[in-house]
Amino acid sequence: MPNLWHENLESQNEISLYRGNLTDECLIRNIVLIKKAFPSLPLQFYDVLTDRIYANKFSDARLEDAICNVIDNCIYPIPTIANFISFDKKIKIYNYKQIVDMVNDGDDRAFERYKKIKMRDLPEAVWIHINDIAKYNIISE
Repeated sequence: MPNLWHENLESQNEISLYRGNLTDECLIRNIVLIKKAFPSLPLQFYDVLTDRIYANKFSDARLEDAICNVIDNCIYPIPTIANFISFDKKIKIYNYKQIVDMVNDGDDRAFERYKKIKMRDLPEAVWIHINDIAKYNIISE
């Protein structure tokens, strides 16, 4: 499985909740759905959208959620490619040093509020807030 997590954890300090691959079946099904919802979009739109979906490493789940979000929330007559591509769900992550810095800055309970999680796609463990772990059912691998 390709690494779909953000590469530069220091500068990004967040990761997408979406993991996995994009299947051709999902892409085709969702392009058809866009065509039904926005029939006035030109055919060239779909070529560029498809290129951008692949370039942004969408998974099936992210694509489906993005399409539904645009259909439900697009306030203009037609959506832009950015309306689809910008959709993501992310959580904040921290490295060990950042948690230690929280403690040094007076947050004595930082190690209680953040749990160490090892993700198979990341080279080292990260710390995630316990509320995010519970909300998104994140498990250490």
